[in-house]
Amino acid sequence: MSEITIKLNQKYKSFDQGFATSLQGNIIVLSGINGSGKSQLMNIIRGREQGDLNNPLNPTQHINISSSIEIDGEKVDQNQIEIKSFKDNFNLPEIIKSTSVQLTNAIDQAHNQFKQGKLNPASLPQYASSCIKAINILKEKFGEVSNTISESDFKNTLRQSDFTWRNEDQFTDTIGFIFYSHAMAIAQGRQDAGAVDGPAFDKTSLGTPPWTELNNLFSELNLEYRFKNNYKIIHAELDEIPRLYSIDKEGNIIDSETRNLKDLSDGEKTIISLCFTSLRKIEGEDKKLLLLDELDAVLNPSLTENLFTVLKKYYLDKDIIVVITTHSPATISLAPEDTTFYEVFKKNYSNQRVIEVSKDEYKELQKVNKRFYDKIEDQAQRINDLEASLDSNEDLLIITEGKTDWKYIIGALKYFHSRNEFENINETHFYKFGTQEDLENSVCGTNINADLGEDQLNRFLANEISSRTGNTERRKMVWIGIFDSDTNIKIRNKPEYGVHSFKIKLDGISTEFLFNDDELKSLVAGKRLYIGDEFDTRTCQHSSENLNLGAGSYKKSGKRVIIDNDVYNQDKLNQALSKEEFSQAIYNHQIEISQESWEKFRHILEEIDSLIPVQKPINED
Repeated sequence: MSEITIKLNQKYKSFDQGFATSLQGNIIVLSGINGSGKSQLMNIIRGREQGDLNNPLNPTQHINISSSIEIDGEKVDQNQIEIKSFKDNFNLPEIIKSTSVQLTNAIDQAHNQFKQGKLNPASLPQYASSCIKAINILKEKFGEVSNTISESDFKNTLRQSDFTWRNEDQFTDTIGFIFYSHAMAIAQGRQDAGAVDGPAFDKTSLGTPPWTELNNLFSELNLEYRFKNNYKIIHAELDEIPRLYSIDKEGNIIDSETRNLKDLSDGEKTIISLCFTSLRKIEGEDKKLLLLDELDAVLNPSLTENLFTVLKKYYLDKDIIVVITTHSPATISLAPEDTTFYEVFKKNYSNQRVIEVSKDEYKELQKVNKRFYDKIEDQAQRINDLEASLDSNEDLLIITEGKTDWKYIIGALKYFHSRNEFENINETHFYKFGTQEDLENSVCGTNINADLGEDQLNRFLANEISSRTGNTERRKMVWIGIFDSDTNIKIRNKPEYGVHSFKIKLDGISTEFLFNDDELKSLVAGKRLYIGDEFDTRTCQHSSENLNLGAGSYKKSGKRVIIDNDVYNQDKLNQALSKEEFSQAIYNHQIEISQESWEKFRHILEEIDSLIPVQKPINED
């Protein structure tokens, strides 16, 4: 694991002179509230505040910042650090068609700077990468770069490479050059092979063509566009401008459907730009550190996963450390296992501006988000899920919005059955759903693999109403949806179609609060549920036990809500029982429930009972 040591040698905005910190890891995520100083810290590491030299109305110059950066004790200079922001991609230009004239102009620009002694990247920060690349090409040829190199030697050496002279903040202008250079090398190789005796030219000796490399990457990232599979040189020019094309379900290019970069989403532009940058052979530029300042701001979950794929392949696997600032739960939850996390704090709140965060703080966030993102990634299945109706032909079906509530209500039903009440309602009438693991282990009699929340239950009821519009026979089936009352959702209800729904009472509570506090706080395997009002609103500390709330539950402190995770002891171990574990304990009679608490469920069963069609006696005609 690498260590970045940072020291600020001047005052810079909210950071005082002498500020020092260290970050450990090969991929590092910095989070924190707005205004905490994340972007300022990135500028300190970069040693420069990026100006906008391309704004014709208000161009701003780069501002140098005096800072010392070391990686594992070795000094790092500005030229070894690359920084990118989501703002870089808003005005992504279209790919240009490179020609021999443009290549000559690029080499002429490099030579002009060389003559003026300004091939030093520090003198031309907006062309730093091009300067470094030119120097490395010349060093490989001549051993050192000096004014003894003739103009013809200089230009011929660069012309024989894939050199481009480009603005540091532009991406797409390089693609035309890179495609052109590779196609020209193929054409030159074939020409040389035809002019002398010897073996035929083998174009694989030039390595993977850049268009093939990009297409393979697009395929790996499940992006739905490609470049063409081959480009040729005709009359010293590329045969066509490199364009992106849509693909069909088999992955074949649709020639009639081009994709302009300007028409891509901001998230796609971000990933595309990073893909294009990967072709620059950054290992030849001796990069040590990549800074991504909220590059993920416009990424959806699938593109966030793509971001980490590209970073691993083109940066991390080349021993380039990556530092990311983010506000995105998706980035935190989808970050690779070896990620280290830090939070940045405002100056007035802590002398220690940067504090490492244990991965345990994010475990629940990672678990919940990953499950959700995996669910929505398969678009075809997602549509099926959203459009589907419950697969049931039961005459009576009782459905709760969560997999805990049906366990509570069945527990109450067992109590009332022992008193010979509500005998028209049977446990088999309930939709007993849960995870695949619940199903395989038959947890509390789970017999269906499903995941319902209030929104999805409402959709299922709506779809069922729709299906009964033209099917009067199906209206004889009674479906009943039960919702907690701590929600503003407008529930679906159409009694004349046999579809009913209602919320539990009292208003504004979740089902757990039908049990008394002693029952809620029952220990199960050494853990219990907590209530938000047990914790101090300001400190988030428990009123009597030596416990603290984690970041995911701060906002629940002081409130009458259930906390079933994020309650940590001194050893940073979670002490909270999950709602699911609590509901299983209720169902399996591990917790003793008072008569008074079971009576609070009476209104639920009375409502269900009132909706069940009256059964005719068996002997009645």
